[in-house]
Amino acid sequence: MAGTYMKESTTTTIEDLYANDPTVVLNGTPDKANGIRPEPFSRYGQPLPKEWIPLYKKPMRTPTRRLRVVCIGASIAAMNLAHKVYHEHHLDSSGSDIVDLCFYEANEEIGGTWLVNTYPGVACDVPAHIYTFPFEPNPDWSTFYATGGEILEYFVKTVQKYDLDRDVKLGHRVQGAVFDETTGRWNLEVESTAGIVKDSCDILVSARGFLSKWRWPSIPGLHDFKGHLCHSAIWDKAFEWTGKRIGVIGNGSSAIQILPQVIEKAEHVTNFIRSPTYITPGLGSSIIGGQTQYTYTEDEKRKFREDPGELKKYRKRIQAGSNKAFDMFVKHSQAQEDGREQTSKMMLNKLGGDEDLARKLTPAYEVGCRRATPGPGYLEAFTRENVSLVTDGIEKIEAVGVRTVDGKLYELDAIVCATGFDVSHRPPYKQIGRAGINLSEKWKDEPTSYLSLAVDGMPNFFMFSGPNAPVGHGSLMAGLGWSADYICQWAIKMAEEDILWVEPKGEVVEEFNAYADEIMQGVRALMCHVLEHPLTLFQVDGKVTAVWAGSAIGFHDMIERIRPEDFEIRYRSKNRFRFMGNGRTKMEYDPKADLAFYLHK
Repeated sequence: MAGTYMKESTTTTIEDLYANDPTVVLNGTPDKANGIRPEPFSRYGQPLPKEWIPLYKKPMRTPTRRLRVVCIGASIAAMNLAHKVYHEHHLDSSGSDIVDLCFYEANEEIGGTWLVNTYPGVACDVPAHIYTFPFEPNPDWSTFYATGGEILEYFVKTVQKYDLDRDVKLGHRVQGAVFDETTGRWNLEVESTAGIVKDSCDILVSARGFLSKWRWPSIPGLHDFKGHLCHSAIWDKAFEWTGKRIGVIGNGSSAIQILPQVIEKAEHVTNFIRSPTYITPGLGSSIIGGQTQYTYTEDEKRKFREDPGELKKYRKRIQAGSNKAFDMFVKHSQAQEDGREQTSKMMLNKLGGDEDLARKLTPAYEVGCRRATPGPGYLEAFTRENVSLVTDGIEKIEAVGVRTVDGKLYELDAIVCATGFDVSHRPPYKQIGRAGINLSEKWKDEPTSYLSLAVDGMPNFFMFSGPNAPVGHGSLMAGLGWSADYICQWAIKMAEEDILWVEPKGEVVEEFNAYADEIMQGVRALMCHVLEHPLTLFQVDGKVTAVWAGSAIGFHDMIERIRPEDFEIRYRSKNRFRFMGNGRTKMEYDPKADLAFYLHK
C-alpha cells in the first residue's frame, strides 16, 4: 500500500509542496497559524489535557516572530556580531529573517576605544596580525604593533566593506533598560539629539566594553589646579607640551605610552605611581627577534596580499605563541619563574643598571598578577635628567602642582591623569531585570557572571567582555568572535523554539564562579594582596573578576556550544513543543533536498 505513494513527485517548487499540504498555513502572521479548537473539548472520550494547544500549522522550527535584537555600542565587538548575523548565520532579512538588528552608538562616529583614545603614542600592544576581525585578515599592517590611528582606519574600512553599520544609529545613548517578564522584552530609553527615543527588544546585548567610562582620580583638590589638566582618554589635541613641566599620574598602558612621547620637548616630566608594574617584551615579540617594533617591507606586505595561505601561516604562528605563553601564568611553574627572572633582568638593564630605580619599578609579585605591559622607551626615560619617578603617595593637588604625603610640592604646568577607567562593569545607565533586580546594585560589591556572557536576574541579556572574560589572554579579537557566535546560537534557539526568555540559573552562576575561583588558585599568580585593584577590581585580597579562569582555548571550548541546561527557560506557549509545528521539517518541502541524507553507506 505504501508503495503507491513512493512515485516520483511532479511538484517542482517549494511553494507547490507547501500549498499541497493542508497542515500548512502559507500566509499571514506565523504566530497565528493555528489549527482549530475541537468542540466538544475532548478526545478519546476524555477531556483534553491542560497542556493542549492547537496545531501550529507550520513546518518544524518555523519562528513565530522576528526577534528584535538591540546592541549597546558599535564597537569592534558589536561589529563582530553584525558580521555573524548578516554574513555567517544570515539571520537578517537577506536570509532566514529571524533577527531585526539595531545598534545604539553614543558617539557620532564608529570606532570604539580607537576613536576616543588619541593621546600621543596610543597603540595596541597585541601584534596587529592577530588584532583583526577573524573574517578580515589585513595583509597591509605597516608595523608589528599597530598605532591607534591605523587600527581605526582598518576598523572603518572593514565595516564599510561588509556594510556592517547598516543598522547603526549614531549619537544615541542608552539611558535605561527595564525588562518586562510578561512580554519577555526589554523596554529602552535612548537619548538622541532629537530627544528621548522609546524602544523595546527581545534580546539586549551590551558591547559597550569595560574601558568605555573613563574616570578622574580621587585626589583632593584635583580641579583646583590652574595649569593644563587632562585625562588620557579625552586628550586635548591642541595641548602643546614643549618647554612645560608635566606630571603624569599612573603607570598603566596609557601612561607608559605617553611618557616617552613627551620627554623630548618637555622641560621636565614627573611620573607619579602608586605601585610598580612589569614592563615586559611585547606579546609575540620573539617573532621579530625580541625587538620592540618591526616595520613590514613592501615585499612582505605584497607576499601576504598575494598568498593568503602565507598570511594565515604567519598569523597562526603568532597566535599559537600567544596561547603557549599562558604557561607563564601558571602559579609556581618553571615558565613563570623564568619569566619573572628574565623580565626583572631586562628591566634593570633598560634602567641602565640603576638598582634603586629597579627596586621602585619592579614588582615583588609574580608576572601576571597585574596586566604586564610592553613599554618601548618607558624605562629608558628614567635614565634622562629631565624625567623623575615619584613613588610617595599624593596627598592633594594644589593650584600650582602636586603635593605628596611627605610634604613635598612638585610645581607643574600640566597634569596628565592616565588613571584609567571604571572597570566595575556596572552599567552607566539604569538596568532593571526580572523581579526588579538592579544590575548596578547587584554588582556593587562584586560582579559575577555566567561565562562572562550572561547574568542571573537579567533575562535575554548578553554581553561582550563581561566579568571574567578573556581580556588579558592575547586572543581578544578571537574571543569576541566566539562570543558573537554564542549570542547568535541563543537567538536562533529562541526564534525556532518559540522561547519567551532565557536566563542563567542563579545556582549555576554561583557554581561557575566558585569553581572559577578554584582554577584561579593555580593560575594568574594570585599574589594580588600586594596590589590595590589590578585584577580583583574591588578587594585587596579578593576574587579575580577581571579575567577568564583558564586559557583562551579553554574559553573557546566552554562557549563553543550553548548549554541550555544551565538556563531557566520560559516559553511563549504553555506547551514547549509547539515548535514541532506540523511534525515535518522544512527540508521535506524542498524538491531538491536529499531525503535520505542519513544513509551513509
